[in-house]
Amino acid sequence: MIRTLFWIAIIVGALAAIVAGFAQGTLATHPPPLAELRRPNPRAKPAPPSSAPIAADRSGAPASDVFAQDPVMIERPRERRARWQAERLAIVVGRCGYSLAVDAQFLRLNVPMAFVIEPRAPQAAAFAALVRGQHDVLFVQRSGPPSMPELARLRGQLGAFDGIAARDARGMPDALRNTGLTFFDERGDSADPAQFAAANVRLVRRDVTADNRSELGYVAFMLDRAATLSQRTGPVVVFVRPLPSTLAALRQFDSDRNARMIALR
Repeated sequence: MIRTLFWIAIIVGALAAIVAGFAQGTLATHPPPLAELRRPNPRAKPAPPSSAPIAADRSGAPASDVFAQDPVMIERPRERRARWQAERLAIVVGRCGYSLAVDAQFLRLNVPMAFVIEPRAPQAAAFAALVRGQHDVLFVQRSGPPSMPELARLRGQLGAFDGIAARDARGMPDALRNTGLTFFDERGDSADPAQFAAANVRLVRRDVTADNRSELGYVAFMLDRAATLSQRTGPVVVFVRPLPSTLAALRQFDSDRNARMIALR
């Protein structure tokens, strides 16, 4: 009888230890963040551009600029095809020019990309030259429609570039008419395609932001979502920032997934 009670006590103690360990592990585990798929408000006014450099935040907090406040995925009518197609992402990295050492790492991925240069950044001209040397697409950040003298000044400062990027598309069709420049709508919902078509100005709109949170796992999750969307709708334009976690996620995505990164041309 004593021996039986002894073994029962050992078994009960072991079960209690297992349950306690499971409960502790459950409480200590934090699930990965989920993308907040917010519908854009058609009445909302475009947010003003930020002139602050982008911080390479490693804490997992939202990136410290206005782009982190945009809906991560723009919901617009898309033509869904019956057959699945190859995954294709057009990556746009912005805003660059604050750190040549950081920005150049994205060029070393050796895949087609587009870059948005902040002309006031201290190393903007040097990075613009590197982008042209690799024959990637180069946009210049603006807060409003550029005049012809301003475009000439920007070309004198940065050299040749392919287009203008902005969060507010108002006035851009007329400003870019007959310039041969493309407009990149960074918000993704501020531009009217009909107005740009009437002005014969090429329009590129953001579809997804992949790093509104800077954890590596979250960026990888958003790249995966964008690639899955492209299977049904064709190429997807993904906006990212020059953050270390974004670089690591893009490198991992390029090596592990059967998807193509395509140029915005």
